[in-house]
Amino acid sequence: MRTAAFAGLLACALTAGSFASPAFAAETEGAWLKLKTPVSTDHFIQDGSVWRCKADVCTATKVRALPVARACRKLAGQLGELSAFNYRGEPLEDAAIAECNTAAKPKS
Repeated sequence: MRTAAFAGLLACALTAGSFASPAFAAETEGAWLKLKTPVSTDHFIQDGSVWRCKADVCTATKVRALPVARACRKLAGQLGELSAFNYRGEPLEDAAIAECNTAAKPKS
Protein backbone atom coordinates (compact mmCIF):
# COMPACT_ATOMS: atom_id res chain seq x y z
CA MET A 1 0.00 0.00 0.00
CA ARG A 2 2.87 2.35 0.78
CA THR A 3 4.36 1.74 -2.64
CA ALA A 4 1.07 2.62 -4.35
CA ALA A 5 0.74 5.83 -2.32
CA PHE A 6 4.34 6.79 -3.10
CA ALA A 7 3.81 6.08 -6.80
CA GLY A 8 0.70 8.27 -6.77
CA LEU A 9 2.54 11.14 -5.08
CA LEU A 10 5.43 10.80 -7.50
CA ALA A 11 3.06 10.91 -10.47
CA CYS A 12 1.39 14.05 -9.08
CA ALA A 13 4.76 15.73 -8.56
CA LEU A 14 5.92 14.89 -12.08
CA THR A 15 2.65 16.11 -13.58
CA ALA A 16 2.81 19.37 -11.64
CA GLY A 17 6.40 19.86 -12.77
CA SER A 18 5.46 19.45 -16.40
CA PHE A 19 2.82 22.17 -16.06
CA ALA A 20 5.26 24.54 -14.34
CA SER A 21 7.97 24.20 -16.97
CA PRO A 22 6.31 26.17 -19.80
CA ALA A 23 5.68 29.14 -17.49
CA PHE A 24 9.30 29.11 -16.37
CA ALA A 25 10.50 28.77 -19.98
CA ALA A 26 8.36 31.70 -21.09
CA GLU A 27 9.81 33.85 -18.31
CA THR A 28 13.40 33.00 -19.19
CA GLU A 29 12.98 33.13 -22.98
CA GLY A 30 10.66 36.10 -23.34
CA ALA A 31 10.96 39.83 -22.79
CA TRP A 32 8.92 42.93 -22.13
CA LEU A 33 9.56 46.64 -22.22
CA LYS A 34 7.79 49.85 -21.30
CA LEU A 35 8.29 52.93 -23.45
CA LYS A 36 8.33 56.55 -22.28
CA THR A 37 5.83 57.35 -25.05
CA PRO A 38 3.26 54.99 -26.64
CA VAL A 39 4.27 53.17 -29.79
CA SER A 40 2.26 53.64 -32.99
CA THR A 41 2.31 49.98 -34.06
CA ASP A 42 0.64 46.91 -32.60
CA HIS A 43 3.53 44.60 -33.49
CA PHE A 44 7.02 44.56 -34.97
CA ILE A 45 9.82 42.07 -35.63
CA GLN A 46 13.24 42.56 -34.10
CA ASP A 47 16.03 39.97 -34.48
CA GLY A 48 13.50 37.36 -35.61
CA SER A 49 11.23 37.84 -32.58
CA VAL A 50 7.66 39.05 -32.88
CA TRP A 51 6.90 41.80 -30.39
CA ARG A 52 3.27 42.68 -29.61
CA CYS A 53 2.53 46.19 -28.34
CA LYS A 54 -0.35 47.87 -26.63
CA ALA A 55 0.04 51.57 -25.83
CA ASP A 56 3.47 51.86 -24.16
CA VAL A 57 4.12 48.16 -23.36
CA CYS A 58 5.57 45.58 -25.75
CA THR A 59 6.13 41.87 -25.11
CA ALA A 60 7.76 38.95 -26.91
CA THR A 61 7.31 35.32 -25.85
CA LYS A 62 10.70 34.21 -27.18
CA VAL A 63 13.78 36.29 -27.93
CA ARG A 64 17.36 35.59 -28.98
CA ALA A 65 19.96 35.05 -26.29
CA LEU A 66 21.74 38.41 -26.32
CA PRO A 67 23.33 40.38 -23.49
CA VAL A 68 20.52 42.36 -21.88
CA ALA A 69 22.25 45.75 -22.40
CA ARG A 70 22.79 45.06 -26.12
CA ALA A 71 19.15 43.99 -26.57
CA CYS A 72 18.04 47.15 -24.77
CA ARG A 73 20.11 49.41 -27.04
CA LYS A 74 18.77 47.73 -30.18
CA LEU A 75 15.15 48.07 -29.06
CA ALA A 76 15.53 51.63 -27.78
CA GLY A 77 17.15 52.56 -31.09
CA GLN A 78 14.19 51.13 -32.96
CA LEU A 79 11.34 52.28 -30.71
CA GLY A 80 12.56 55.24 -28.67
CA GLU A 81 13.34 55.72 -24.99
CA LEU A 82 12.49 52.90 -22.59
CA SER A 83 11.34 53.36 -19.00
CA ALA A 84 11.46 49.65 -18.00
CA PHE A 85 13.02 46.55 -19.55
CA ASN A 86 13.14 42.84 -18.73
CA TYR A 87 14.96 40.49 -21.11
CA ARG A 88 14.94 36.71 -20.63
CA GLY A 89 14.08 37.11 -16.96
CA GLU A 90 16.77 39.73 -16.32
CA PRO A 91 15.43 43.20 -15.42
CA LEU A 92 17.46 46.35 -15.99
CA GLU A 93 17.80 48.85 -13.16
CA ASP A 94 16.97 52.53 -13.76
CA ALA A 95 20.64 53.54 -14.17
CA ALA A 96 21.21 50.81 -16.78
CA ILE A 97 18.07 51.87 -18.66
CA ALA A 98 19.33 55.46 -18.70
CA GLU A 99 22.66 54.25 -20.14
CA CYS A 100 20.76 52.15 -22.67
CA ASN A 101 18.69 55.12 -23.84
CA THR A 102 21.79 57.32 -24.14
CA ALA A 103 23.79 54.72 -26.07
CA ALA A 104 20.93 53.62 -28.35
CA LYS A 105 21.31 54.32 -32.02
CA PRO A 106 18.65 56.77 -33.20
CA LYS A 107 15.59 55.52 -35.07
CA SER A 108 16.08 55.43 -38.82
